[in-house]
Amino acid sequence: MASDNNAPPTRATQLDQLPGTGVEPPLVADAGSVNWDGEFDVIVVGLGAAGVSAAIEALDQGARVAFIDRFEGGGTTARSGSVMYAGGGTALQKRLGVNDSPENMFNCLRHEVQDAVSPGTLRKFCEDSPGNFDFVTANGTRYSGTLFPNKTSYPVHGHSLYYSGNELIYTQDAEPAPRGHLADGIKRFTAFGPAFIGPLIKSALRKGVTPIRKSRVNRLILNPAGEVIGVEAQQVRGGWTGFKHKVFSTLASYAQIYFAPAAKGYRKKLFALEQHCAKPVRYRAKGGVVLAAGGFILNKDMTEQYLPKFQRALKLGTTGDTGAGIALGVSAGGMAERLGTATAWRFINPPVDWPKAAIVNLQGKRYVNEAMYGAVIGTRMMAENNGECILVMDKPLFESSLANLNLKHSRFVTWMQAKTAVRTAKSAATLEALAQRLKINPQTLQQTVADYNAAARGEQADPFGKQPGDMKEIRQGPFYAINMSAGKGDITSVISLGGLQVCEQTGAVLNQNGEPIPGLFAAGRSAIGVASNAYVSGLSIADGVFSGRRAGAHAVQRAQSAATGRHTSAGQPHAHAPAQAEAPAQAQSPAQARQPA
Repeated sequence: MASDNNAPPTRATQLDQLPGTGVEPPLVADAGSVNWDGEFDVIVVGLGAAGVSAAIEALDQGARVAFIDRFEGGGTTARSGSVMYAGGGTALQKRLGVNDSPENMFNCLRHEVQDAVSPGTLRKFCEDSPGNFDFVTANGTRYSGTLFPNKTSYPVHGHSLYYSGNELIYTQDAEPAPRGHLADGIKRFTAFGPAFIGPLIKSALRKGVTPIRKSRVNRLILNPAGEVIGVEAQQVRGGWTGFKHKVFSTLASYAQIYFAPAAKGYRKKLFALEQHCAKPVRYRAKGGVVLAAGGFILNKDMTEQYLPKFQRALKLGTTGDTGAGIALGVSAGGMAERLGTATAWRFINPPVDWPKAAIVNLQGKRYVNEAMYGAVIGTRMMAENNGECILVMDKPLFESSLANLNLKHSRFVTWMQAKTAVRTAKSAATLEALAQRLKINPQTLQQTVADYNAAARGEQADPFGKQPGDMKEIRQGPFYAINMSAGKGDITSVISLGGLQVCEQTGAVLNQNGEPIPGLFAAGRSAIGVASNAYVSGLSIADGVFSGRRAGAHAVQRAQSAATGRHTSAGQPHAHAPAQAEAPAQAQSPAQARQPA
């Protein structure tokens, strides 16, 4: 098959292929020649789900640990729905009478993960899932609610377990089991917050992690053998400057959700403050550095380069999602993979009846099973259909959906979004007239609906695998269409899924020869993992816990081996230093890092 010369790149192996990150080439120096501001066994860069899990795991194994975060900690996890995708027989599943097993979870999840990780790693993820759930509850996260038995994008207040992915779709080789674990603490009328990660950060601090906040890591420090021995960061001190930094970063994070243009203004003020007030600091890591600084969805240069088809969607992230963690790994010789992979979310439930309708593009053609999880719909909508999503239904389905649109079945925020979408609905007495209002070819839309109705009656198989029980015929006028395209109706959000290639046994960052870079690990959205092909609610947080604990544990092993003069398999030195790091150590103070655009 011929390659598409116009397709965006998906890999980066050089720092200049990752613009806008503010990351510089490494400093190469002997450990004894650097004036360190602190020394630790393990340094964790970023404190989202992956970073806090790495820090706690390393602390539990007796290491001296520091986390370095550009802001206050929490990352995008603190702006998420606080859902962890867990299964295989978690304590919460058992308490609520749900029967599940690691094998059953694997058979379902492999449809989502595909080749992002090996089958062995996915199987281990499923086998470790009950233990990882115990890990977060042992560190303070609570789940006291009940089971929400129906499919929804986000359960109403008072529920802690629900079907957060496609468990009700992939039934041919897996028994449906709810695996979305929603932490206590999300307010009644909202759908995001620090409910999951807040208790974990408190636990890490209580156990003795050293917090280094308002510090942006701008480069790694390597010894002449190519081992990562520390980091350099640009640090904003406390006082009035530190207060302004906190205010600007907080306002930018919230504005990104509600009014993205305002967020750009706050980020500009934040970058200017860092440019003029930050001072360089250097910290040594005797065992390893764990990169857990998130993805790159708020890096304008990188999204335009790697994710051009997702530009119309709302970038869902915080100011720290610039790809800096990925760039740090590449600067030391690592490989960034799947940079052209993203997930967009186009939820059409609630109301519960909308997934029984038909979604078409502006050519009048269907392109997805409407009963699938919203990330499947949104990703195909953005990547393959120019962001177009028209929900078509008839009078009975439209009226029943309105009857089910209430606060009993949805939270206030999702109820408001659905109500807004309803107000934009167009109607017509016939499909031909509706097509004309939508500027769709009438014959194409009529044929699409005819084929859909035949599949709903069971007369033919649906080409997208939708079952007759999930469909309603569209036959009684007037007919309705709701434009849910990007920029219309409800919000369509997007996050990046690409990251550093890592050893799936240790989390060590791999170089271009497939060898581990000594002393460098990555986790969460800074690395390729279970959530790097497709997304279901809670999978990124779950992968963060899984990969974070893995990286933290092996960084500690390397520190312990270094103390006894031995090396672990994840810490074998390179035969030579990375190409970017061949310059001699600089005696003068490091220059201020280039700021993201």
